[in-house]
Amino acid sequence: MTPAPIATDPPLQLLLIGDSDSQLLACEALARFPDRASVNITVNAIPRDGTPIDILERARALGNLWQLELAQLLRHPALLRFDAIGVFLTGSKLAYVRQVIQLMPGARKPFLFCGFNGVVLVGFEEAISWRLGYDLICLNGPRDATALKRLVADTPFADQPVLTTGLQRNPTQTALLPAEQRPRRMVFAEQVVIPASSTERQRMVRILAEVARRSPDWEVLIKPRVAPGEATFHRAGYHISQTLQDTLGHPPANLRLDYRPLPELLQEARLMATVSSTALFDALDYGCKPVVMADFGALPKSGVHVFTGSGVCRHFDSLADLDSLETELPWPDPAWLEWLGYGDTHQPLQLLNTIQRSSRLDVKTHEPFELESPGYTVNSSNVSFNQLRLSAESAIRALRYDEAAAWLELAQMLRPDHRNVKRRLRAVRTNNLLARRLRLALSPGFKA
Repeated sequence: MTPAPIATDPPLQLLLIGDSDSQLLACEALARFPDRASVNITVNAIPRDGTPIDILERARALGNLWQLELAQLLRHPALLRFDAIGVFLTGSKLAYVRQVIQLMPGARKPFLFCGFNGVVLVGFEEAISWRLGYDLICLNGPRDATALKRLVADTPFADQPVLTTGLQRNPTQTALLPAEQRPRRMVFAEQVVIPASSTERQRMVRILAEVARRSPDWEVLIKPRVAPGEATFHRAGYHISQTLQDTLGHPPANLRLDYRPLPELLQEARLMATVSSTALFDALDYGCKPVVMADFGALPKSGVHVFTGSGVCRHFDSLADLDSLETELPWPDPAWLEWLGYGDTHQPLQLLNTIQRSSRLDVKTHEPFELESPGYTVNSSNVSFNQLRLSAESAIRALRYDEAAAWLELAQMLRPDHRNVKRRLRAVRTNNLLARRLRLALSPGFKA
């Protein structure tokens, strides 16, 4: 059993950083601390076109909401006042945050941890390569922990601290409506790039339409990943609404799109279907029986290979109807759920206790290890000086001079004596429009 959180006075100051809706949802899931926990949460949602408003409001409900660009955040004067910083970003951004904070003056640095936004379907090895060197890597469950242990065994990184924080993303529900009292309704959780090809997505829609036709007493609701005009981590060629229109023209009356929040839909549905979405675990939180659409094969490109041990994979094109599916479908195998990280064993409270222990002792839980080791290549070993300069030039072209200054300040931390970085930084800090243009013209811009 996880011990209760230690009372702290003043409360712990926790910063969570994300830049897409799925990453912000991961921040929300990790912040499911008990009411008795003494922690103040700040979420920085890096501005991104199309981030759903309701996701930002959910982030705001956790505590304080900031919306700073990454470079501006990393130069914020309050950054080192946080006891811990959780980073839910991708690739080089993870390395930027870790290395910039390491370069900052002062002996006391925030406890740095990172994690994943949902089930890891593919690319686990590369993802870990970007995360090595953090004070703690949060994993979903034993599946990921075993894979990481095997990956770093007999390497200089074998002592990388990790913790399993689980896949239960919603508060415990106490007043759920029994399945037999719910409408005959199945929610399909759409993913914007799974399946990826337009041909397969059209086939997916046709299969769902046929299931709806064979089940006239049921509603089949397709929950789009995002609404038109909104954005998520992955970018799709066509919105599911367009695919539905192009493929079916006039869909069956009991098949339609529904943009309401997924938790609301799951509380009112008997079944939840997906190809390989983490929403499968959300369905369990709301007493809705999940089923995996296995019509696209158990291959990494569809993500179904992760769910093959669940016991709930079904080929929808061969279903008789949804009544028969509901009758024969079991709940996911408990051993498989534990392996993935769903259940009481793996909870965010363990993370809070680790942060509290580190803060109370004012020491790191481990000695930093050298990421640049002969014979080993690790993505996170170096922040690219050139990439920081390219980011600054991109901000200059977009007339975002404060952001450009922040990127150049980071570059200057790496190369304090670089003369042209100093010139460009002086130029973007100039308030007078004509003087700024002149100084920019006299200091050559960086090109890759």
